Amino acid sequence: GGRVDCYQFGPGRALSLMKLLVNGTPLLTPLTGIGHYTWQLCSQMASQPDIDLLMAYGMRYERGLRMPTHSAAGALQTAGYGLLRRLLPNPRRIKRAVEQARFAWIERQIRRQDYLYHEPNILPLPYAGPTIITLHDLSCFDHPETHPAERVEIMHRELPPAIERVDHIIVISEATRRAVAQRFGVPDSRMTVTLLAAHPNFAPRPAASLQAALAKLDLQPGGYLLSVGTLEPRKNLTTLFQAYSALPDSLRQRYPLAVVGMPGWHTDQLMSSARQLVERGELRFLGYVDDAVLPLLYAGAAAFAYPSRYEGFGLPPLEAMASGVPVLVSDVTSLPEVVGDAGVRVGPDDVDAMRDGLRRLLEDRDYAAQLAQQGLARAQGFSWEKCARETRAVYDHVLRARGLA
Repeated sequence: GGRVDCYQFGPGRALSLMKLLVNGTPLLTPLTGIGHYTWQLCSQMASQPDIDLLMAYGMRYERGLRMPTHSAAGALQTAGYGLLRRLLPNPRRIKRAVEQARFAWIERQIRRQDYLYHEPNILPLPYAGPTIITLHDLSCFDHPETHPAERVEIMHRELPPAIERVDHIIVISEATRRAVAQRFGVPDSRMTVTLLAAHPNFAPRPAASLQAALAKLDLQPGGYLLSVGTLEPRKNLTTLFQAYSALPDSLRQRYPLAVVGMPGWHTDQLMSSARQLVERGELRFLGYVDDAVLPLLYAGAAAFAYPSRYEGFGLPPLEAMASGVPVLVSDVTSLPEVVGDAGVRVGPDDVDAMRDGLRRLLEDRDYAAQLAQQGLARAQGFSWEKCARETRAVYDHVLRARGLA
């Protein structure tokens, strides 16, 4: 499938290619969840010989995929945006206009070549050809209070017409599919669920192999509770801190809580709720952790907690399960889809249930080991190869519907 036309490779040689254009700007800065999704998906597509992959990076576009380098240009772009935010009244709107102008320039360069455009970062840029978007969640609609007002305004203005305009919508969980159908009336025939996966680097590891890396963070293998995610209200860390504070003193001293994640927004309340735990040395904010160290940090945890109020998918609990670590999650949106019965599930506001779940995971090590094995088995059912195969089927479907296949 996926035959678009013939693309010449020198004299007398031709291969039937699917021409795929992907907006690669999420790869220009340190990778967020959408950046990881873009990288993994495009890595799979780039490895297929019958796909002509064209990546758009701002004003540049190039064939194939290269490792995200967080280049000087990307750093400059991020710094420039930081300056815009301080100087101008609507920096996100201006940034969006610049992105649209750049993409229009790229579209003019590749016109008449029948590229299928996939936008991995929710909002599509104007494009005349067949267009697919990946819609990760509707948090700007369902929980606008957890986002900067400008982002919410752009989403509310641009997403509804985009949903009407695009050929197909990829969603990353059944929970997101239901939310999109309910809010925008999108029929199932225009949506496809493709579940994400943990990177192969997230795997169980012997304690001895973790010792050196963890020692630099003042942690011991099997001697801490872990939570990973951007520091923002949606992640519900204040409730986790309440539940953790209610554990016996001896348990908190034996298992400090390590929190990995870059500061997001509205963090004042979070930090005030954390103050006493931090002062006692029972809570450590580790900030952004390098991709080389993060799998070691997961593998060394005694347990993993993720009490988020809202997720489009929820990759961190899957990464923890793939690392052989027992997990506790909130029982809302997509998290039950990811964890199933292989983890402890509690209400996001149920402090007592969260405390009891954490206590059992940390005290009853046989139970924790059993849950870790179940989680490991479940995590193996998710793969990027499968995600890419299902995404490719969407490409084929759209091209056939357009009469291009």
